[in-house]
Amino acid sequence: MLKFSRTFTTFSRLSSRAVSNRVIIPPKALTDLGQPTLKSLRSEYKQLPENSNFIDKFYTELQKFHDEFLVPRLNKHYTDFDENPDDLVFELEKYIELHIIPSHSVRTQKSDLMAQGINLPMVYCETLGDKMVIERFIEFCRSVRYTLRLNGGHSFIFDIMLQSNSVFQDFEKSKYQQTKEQ
Repeated sequence: MLKFSRTFTTFSRLSSRAVSNRVIIPPKALTDLGQPTLKSLRSEYKQLPENSNFIDKFYTELQKFHDEFLVPRLNKHYTDFDENPDDLVFELEKYIELHIIPSHSVRTQKSDLMAQGINLPMVYCETLGDKMVIERFIEFCRSVRYTLRLNGGHSFIFDIMLQSNSVFQDFEKSKYQQTKEQ
């Protein structure tokens, strides 16, 4: 019996600014891999359960992604991804890999060795706070995907959440100022 083993190695340097080993698969490629896409799971809007707290705790990440990436770079809002929610998740993963991880990690000699194919831990952070920011954004990405699966693939819910949170913050601020004046 013959056994074949295939491996791919390269000594060329990676040109990406990211230092992690997470693989980002474009939405079109997901159908080629046989995985169900969020678009294929799309159905009528389903309200999220009351006790679902998996996306409510990410208002700051939702706002940061919207303000730093969606609007300035893509000229889009969350609602614009309603036709293909996989694109939203893909853009979020790209944002994490190309902006969040490089800005909260350190490039070391070990990172250079990793680019040559040597298996080492992929992301090096100087502080625990940096590590927590990266982990929080990765968890945020998982929560976005889960939310889209639960609600039938409708991304407009994120714009509504940001708007309602903004109104609530304005109300709290005005109420605080009124009690402060009295």
